Amino acid sequence: MKLSSGWEQSVYVLLILARLPENRTMSSIALANRLKVSPSYLKKIIKSLVDEGLLRSTPGKNGGFSLNKDLHDISFYDVFLAIEGRGRIFQSQGLLQNFIGSESGKAKRCAITSALDEIENTLVRTLSNVSLAQVADETQINYNLGYLDEWIDEMD
Repeated sequence: MKLSSGWEQSVYVLLILARLPENRTMSSIALANRLKVSPSYLKKIIKSLVDEGLLRSTPGKNGGFSLNKDLHDISFYDVFLAIEGRGRIFQSQGLLQNFIGSESGKAKRCAITSALDEIENTLVRTLSNVSLAQVADETQINYNLGYLDEWIDEMD
């Protein structure tokens, strides 16, 4: 399994927007420039974050994007759902019956499906237990974010 690049970009977008002063927004172009990513792809990602209720979109000449939830209320899993979708992570193709052959009778519960269900449940629990506030706090401890804050101030 591989998370899309959009998931990581989303996390950084949310972390940047969390540093904005109240009632401020930031454009997707500014965010794309800061992260050095494709502006068109980031717009698609941001739309997903807005649709999921994680970001707020403010239209108009001075519009842009801002957080719609506190970082304490956003988990890695919330970002995963916004970017990767709400379907099952691991979906069985139902190949067990083909594997055992029709002569063996009707297939019962597949050991592979059972294992993947357990892995998926563990992944969902793990992603749900990491809040973006935790990530922001750890990043603040490990790095000098003064330059990021100066860049945000210059965006006025």
